[in-house]
Amino acid sequence: MSDDYVRAILQDREGNIWVGTNNGLDRFRRTNLNPVILPFKARFAILAAGEAGDAWVANLASMVRVHGGRADPSHPMPSEALSAYRDPSGAIWWLCLDAIYRFNAGKYTRIALPPSFPKTIVPMGATEDGSGALWLTALREGIFYRKNGRWQQLETASEFAKLTPRTAFTDWMGRAWFGYEGGTMVILDQGKIQRVFPADASPVGSVRAINGRGRHIWVGGSLGLAFFDGNGFRRIGPADAETFGSVMGIEETPDGSLWLAESRGVIHIPASEAQHALDNPSYRVKYRLFDSFDGLSGTFAATGAFLKEIQGTDGGLWFFASGGIVRVDPADISTNAIPPPVLIRSVRANGKQSGSLANLVLPPLTTDLQIGYMAFSLSVPEKVHFRYRLEGVDKDWQDAGTRREAFYTRLGRGKYHFRVIACNNDGVWNEEGAHLDFNIAPTWYQTIWFRGFYVLAFFMLLWAGYQMRIHQLQEQEKKFREAVETMPALAFVADPRGNRTFMNRGWLEYTELSPEEASASGWEKTIHPEDLNRITERWRASATTGEPLDYEARLRRGSDGVYRWFLIRAVPVWDKRGKIVKWCGAATDIEDRKRAEQLQADLTHASRVSTMGELVASISHELAQPLTVTTANAKASLRWLQRDPPDLMEARKGTERIIEAGTLASEIINRLRSLYKKSSPKRELVAINEVIGEMAGMMGGEAREHGVSIRTDLKDDLPMTVADRVQLQQVLMNLMLNGIEAIKDTGGVVTVKSQLGEDGQIEISVNDTGPGLPLGKADQIFDAFFTTKPQGSGMGLAISKSIVDSHGGRIWANGDGARGATFHFTLPAAPAETNPPVDAA
Repeated sequence: MSDDYVRAILQDREGNIWVGTNNGLDRFRRTNLNPVILPFKARFAILAAGEAGDAWVANLASMVRVHGGRADPSHPMPSEALSAYRDPSGAIWWLCLDAIYRFNAGKYTRIALPPSFPKTIVPMGATEDGSGALWLTALREGIFYRKNGRWQQLETASEFAKLTPRTAFTDWMGRAWFGYEGGTMVILDQGKIQRVFPADASPVGSVRAINGRGRHIWVGGSLGLAFFDGNGFRRIGPADAETFGSVMGIEETPDGSLWLAESRGVIHIPASEAQHALDNPSYRVKYRLFDSFDGLSGTFAATGAFLKEIQGTDGGLWFFASGGIVRVDPADISTNAIPPPVLIRSVRANGKQSGSLANLVLPPLTTDLQIGYMAFSLSVPEKVHFRYRLEGVDKDWQDAGTRREAFYTRLGRGKYHFRVIACNNDGVWNEEGAHLDFNIAPTWYQTIWFRGFYVLAFFMLLWAGYQMRIHQLQEQEKKFREAVETMPALAFVADPRGNRTFMNRGWLEYTELSPEEASASGWEKTIHPEDLNRITERWRASATTGEPLDYEARLRRGSDGVYRWFLIRAVPVWDKRGKIVKWCGAATDIEDRKRAEQLQADLTHASRVSTMGELVASISHELAQPLTVTTANAKASLRWLQRDPPDLMEARKGTERIIEAGTLASEIINRLRSLYKKSSPKRELVAINEVIGEMAGMMGGEAREHGVSIRTDLKDDLPMTVADRVQLQQVLMNLMLNGIEAIKDTGGVVTVKSQLGEDGQIEISVNDTGPGLPLGKADQIFDAFFTTKPQGSGMGLAISKSIVDSHGGRIWANGDGARGATFHFTLPAAPAETNPPVDAA
């Protein structure tokens, strides 16, 4: 008490006793956690449950028995205790520095530790399995078990020697559990490891406690609470957070309730809540927290790794915190059942305190609102919690915790209803709470008259916009009508049956009909009689199918009665139901196009006639050459026969050359016939030197008649080419005859040469010693009908060029203005794989 002299004593409605003294006011109230006064500072206390609800508390070498709320120090400890375990028979096993001391019926029995155990303070744990074997684990020592008076080390558990043990427990099946720092858990049975839960699979992080009752097994750790269902772990979460804090002790009472030593204090989870969590894995439990306001001395986190919670034989629970030992009787928990009255005490708007809260009207543009409230609970006012809600703004209750103010920003004008409720230290809510009605006044632009004016102005603006739009549409219609009236086409609109309902100015001026005369079916009198039936059928078909119209017809011009051709197109306009409502069309004058088409037909006919003349000239030129050779050889053969005696050998040679020339003429005719029939040329592998030799022999007689000699300069081993043999003979004959004719008056030499060009093509040249090519005409000599000879047709070189081009080669000439002329042409060599060996030719 604050003083020995008492002035007044009062008991309030929550049962608290208030004592007024000369030096102050003292409050006395009942707490659920009852502290125990110890003869020593219990910083490293070891707890063990005794008989008749007693508790044994060891602190290094000191030990007391707590009985009836008092500590009895008349029970000395043989050695410094590091841990303790109460077996099912009621005996307490004290794990000390030098040995294990089993305390039973007031006597100690000393049991030696395994020989390898050090005589220093190290974390260790012990428990007894269903077979009566005592399991022991310690830091850096691994796992041991004692049976029949002998210690044996579990060799397969050497990896656990590096782990720090934190808790030990024996479940309903008689299996021993060990939990380690980091999260590893081990289940032992029948002298061997039955199951291992690795650290990364721990649902609670570092294991701090393993306990349970019956078939229930609970695990607590640095990350909360979990339940073992026989196969795996399920996390148990609270209703007000994601997880519990660090759980360092667990006890399940006979009624199924859970009591946890948690980082915030003692937590009680009712049996009904625990059962809901077991039935529904997603359920989040409601709980009650007991902390320093309920009698807890200190915190659990400051007591190191020692056991934090045990359950006495009478059902009472003992907790070891940094400030000492407390006891709670689960069967005698008091609850403050009186809900606290709630009061709204102040309102601040934009930083200014409001006066009376009755009929409260706040100023316009209130952007910062603070509402202060309070609740009357004198038992533990620090644990009074609040919830509030502003209807129309908050969708649900806002949890304010112990905060006694609500804050709002950016509230608009209008009426508001604010409610606040509170609960006392034991979670009993005053659901009625307190409420406040207030109004935020509107600004001038939020008043009804201004809004009415605003609506009126809006409709006026809408009306002005409507009128402007009507004017725009009228202007657009005027411009469109002007465009239609002045467009260079005859535009019209017809109803679904084809009757004209509108004709533009161009139509009326062309036909010189009045709108009344041209309306309906009056337009038909402008159509040429030969076209009318066809057009009428087209309109009827399109009206049925809905396809656009596109036809040509002759329309009569009103000024002179002349019919002109027009292209008439019309498209349908549909309504929303898919029905044709009208046709829009236009007629474009195509008289000039029709005349151009007729002129094109006439020109085509003339071209055919011209082409036929060219073809006749080509045939006459091509056949004239072999016929000339035939005539020359016939005359020579005749002269050989007229000799005395006749030279039959020479006559026979001339006759053979006549046959060859006739064969060539026949081949030329066949080639021209195949060209006319569009048949493919006859291409084959040809040795160009052979063709040159054949033509040189054939043309020899013609050359000798004019004092001309033919020489050949042929390159050996030339590749073959794929060509039409007769066409190559035609080219060589043309070029050789041209050379003979160029020097027939003066005599001379025609030289035919073959070689392989730099680009890999076969190159053939024909050279004469005549006057050369006409000056400046080298680019024209290959044009059709160009000739420098009085009796020439001008087709020989043109045909030769077309033959060479068709074979993929090139032909050209040089000797422009110089002595002699040389014609060159090239042919592509056949691929290597198609060329036969030289000796196979």
